[in-house]
Amino acid sequence: MNIQSFISSFCTGLLLLTLAGCTPREVPVIDNDAQAARPATNMVVYECNERLFAETDAFKAIEAYVPELKRMGVDVLWLMPIHPRGADAKAIGSPYCVQNYRTIDPAFGTMDDLKHLVKTCHDNNMRVILDWIANHTSWDNPWVTAHPDWYEGPSTADEKFWADVTFLNYDLPAVRDTMKQCMLYWVNQADIDGFRCDYAAGVSLDWWQEVNEAIVAVKPNAFLLAETSDTRHFDAGFQLLYSWNYLYAIEDFFSGAGALSGLISASQSEYNATPVGKERLRYITTHDESNEKSPASVYRDAAGMLSAFCLTAFMGGVPMIYSSQEIGHTASIDFFHYNVLDFASPNATRDAMAKLMAVYHDTRDIRAGKQQVGSLAERVPYVEYVNGDRALLVICNASNEAIDVRLPMRYEGLEMTSLISGSKVTLPAVTRLLPHEYRIFSK
Repeated sequence: MNIQSFISSFCTGLLLLTLAGCTPREVPVIDNDAQAARPATNMVVYECNERLFAETDAFKAIEAYVPELKRMGVDVLWLMPIHPRGADAKAIGSPYCVQNYRTIDPAFGTMDDLKHLVKTCHDNNMRVILDWIANHTSWDNPWVTAHPDWYEGPSTADEKFWADVTFLNYDLPAVRDTMKQCMLYWVNQADIDGFRCDYAAGVSLDWWQEVNEAIVAVKPNAFLLAETSDTRHFDAGFQLLYSWNYLYAIEDFFSGAGALSGLISASQSEYNATPVGKERLRYITTHDESNEKSPASVYRDAAGMLSAFCLTAFMGGVPMIYSSQEIGHTASIDFFHYNVLDFASPNATRDAMAKLMAVYHDTRDIRAGKQQVGSLAERVPYVEYVNGDRALLVICNASNEAIDVRLPMRYEGLEMTSLISGSKVTLPAVTRLLPHEYRIFSK
C-alpha cells in the first residue's frame, strides 16, 4: 500500500477511530499546515549540573562521561555556571550568583581541565556552551567595590525578588564592553562554542545583538540559546529560545491535569511564532523545574519520564536532557548544593535513552515530511510523519495503566519496522500498550 496516497485521501480533520464502540477523542488530528514548514532538527542538548558529578575535579568526572553522552546522541554539552559563587552574607549558594566572570570554581578544576574537557568533546563532535549570567552579580563580586556606579542599586524590583544578587546597568558603555569581553574571553581562551544566556530578558536586546555578533565573528558555528520565550531575541542573534509553555503542558498532560489538546496547542503556538531557521529547546525538566518539584510528582517513574521525553523529542524542536534524567532519577534536585549521583554504573534507563536518541537521529529524513499529531485514546497520543513513500509512527502511553488501542486504520496490516527492537512487524488492528510504553515504527 502506498502510504502517501492513502493519507492524502483523508481530510485533515477526519476523526480517527479508537476502540470499537468508543467515541472520538477530543483532539483526533491537528492540521500542521497551520504551522510554518521547517527542516527537521537532529540535535540533542545535555544540560550538565557539575554538582551531580563530583565534589572535586568535576570537569574530569564529566570528561569521563563523554562516551556515554556520545552514545546518547548528545551534540551540545551545556555546562551550568562554572564560576565561583557569591559567599557574602546575602549569598544562598546559587550558581547563578557570580563572584568573578573570569575564574573557575576550584571544585570543578582548572582552566587546563576545562580546555581538556572541551577538546575531548570536540574530538567526539560535540560543542560545549557555558551558562552565562549577564544581568547580575554577587554582592561580593569585585566590581561592586571597584565600580559601584555600574549597578542599578538595591531599589529595583528584581533585587527585591533576588536578594542575593545585584543588577548591572547596561545603559553604561563600560558595563556593556566589559561583559562582552568577559564572554569573548572564554571563547578565545577555552575554545567554548557558545552560551546559554540566563534571564535573557533582563538585558537590553541591542546589547545581546552586539555581543552575539561579536561571538559569531570569532565562532561562526556558535550555539546561542536564550532563556526566554520572547521572540524578539531571535532578531538579536539567538538561534534557540525556551519552551516554557510546552513544558507546563507536557507536565499537565502526563500528570493527568491537562488534555492532549493543551499540549498540542502549546507546541503549535510556540512554533507559529518561531521563524524558519530558528528553533525551540524542548525538555520535560530542567535544573529549575527539578529543584521546585520532583519528576516523580509529574511523570511517576523513570518509564514515565522516558515516555514523555519520547513524545517531546518527536513533536519537534531541539530535545534537551537534564543530567540525572537519563539515569532515571525521579527525586527533586536542589542545584544549590552537591547531590552526587551514580553516573558510572550500568543503567537501563540510560540504555533506553541512548536507543531512543539513536532512533531520533536516524529518522531525520522522514521527520522532514508532513507531521500529524493525534490520539488513539485519551492518554495515548501519536505523532506521524509522512515523506513520500516513507512513514514514521510514534505512539506513547502517557498513563500508568496498560491499555488496548486501535491503530489508525491506514496502518492496520502494514508491515513496518519497530525501530526500538529492530524487527519487522505486521501492525494489528488493536494492540496493548504497557504503562508508559512507547513504540516507534517506520516504513
